[in-house]
Amino acid sequence: MGSHEEIIIDILSRLSVKSLLRFKCVSKSWNTLISEPYFIKKHLNTHAKNQNSQKLLITQVPHGKYCNGFNLYSSSLSSSKLVEDIRRLDYPSSCKPIDGRVYCCCDGLFFIGFWIYWNDEEVEPSILLLWNPSTRESIMLPSHVEIPPQEEYVYGLGYDATSDDYKILRIDTHDKVPDEILALKSGSWRQIEETSDRMSSTKISDRELCLAFLHGAFHWLGHCPRDSVVSFNISDEMYGEIPLPGILSSPGLVEVDAYALGPVQIGVSVLGGKLSLYHKHGNFDIWVLKDYGVKESWTKWFTIPSYEVVRKKVIIPIYRFSDDEVLLSYFCLDGMVYRMHNVSLESSNRIWPLDCNHDIHASSIQDGFVYTESLISPRSLKLM
Repeated sequence: MGSHEEIIIDILSRLSVKSLLRFKCVSKSWNTLISEPYFIKKHLNTHAKNQNSQKLLITQVPHGKYCNGFNLYSSSLSSSKLVEDIRRLDYPSSCKPIDGRVYCCCDGLFFIGFWIYWNDEEVEPSILLLWNPSTRESIMLPSHVEIPPQEEYVYGLGYDATSDDYKILRIDTHDKVPDEILALKSGSWRQIEETSDRMSSTKISDRELCLAFLHGAFHWLGHCPRDSVVSFNISDEMYGEIPLPGILSSPGLVEVDAYALGPVQIGVSVLGGKLSLYHKHGNFDIWVLKDYGVKESWTKWFTIPSYEVVRKKVIIPIYRFSDDEVLLSYFCLDGMVYRMHNVSLESSNRIWPLDCNHDIHASSIQDGFVYTESLISPRSLKLM
């Protein structure tokens, strides 16, 4: 590869997906270049490291007086303006859904389910899709081997570098059915073998969006015989365990004490490329695992004091902008809002949605996912 072409690749890799899709029409050589797997990965890695390139995908559900049906929105995300340039996205299927759910995302790809018709007995969505909102491409995915009751499972989507494949894991939050995994290249769901050493029962926090994915493994909170972070490596399909910080391993700290300090909330997320643990019991604390897998490296990052935490609110950290700022989602009876918390200033005065011209009200927001736009085509991952 000559220096001239390297310069072009470097320049193009810094552009947005929207611009690159237009530039595909410039010439056959540019179309070929932008479609190359090498360039697609370089573009993704470049923008994943740029905090100004992050987007927030929001789902609006058909419930409440402020909602206009099920809709999907995308917006730019920045620490200064929080949410801006909000736009409604086209539906990834030919039929307009009456309801839907975004389950998880990875590398700009989203795993979503749509309900096309109302049916009280219909637990599973009418269709499952893998969707790239940036390129507007999607593919249908197969149904599950075994279906647990609705809203009793959590998903994770991750990339397996060993097999060069994207995989989706589903766990039942009540451990009634075996965990299932879908490798895109295989084209079907299958249950995880019982010999994979899954020891802990699942303990998923209220409103937890999806399984945390880091270092080729999914993570969630488990208990029995002890509370710990459960991991599942998607390459060798083996379960592991990471002990909690010592103070959170004590008996009783994860039990509900609604009369004293409100319900206990504890969960796992990924912030700034680090495995993180959030814990709400009066105060709201975030812990960061500085050295992956090393219990002694758990470090408390910051605390929001109890007088700033409303008892009935569920708080989940979803993105870390810098060493001093984190984006939090607050869910309460009035709906969901997003708030920026500045660790150094101990303030959180930026809240969304407030004034918005897109008919988005807190009571109609279901979920929000921070993602990086990518050129990855779901069709290139087509099932065999």
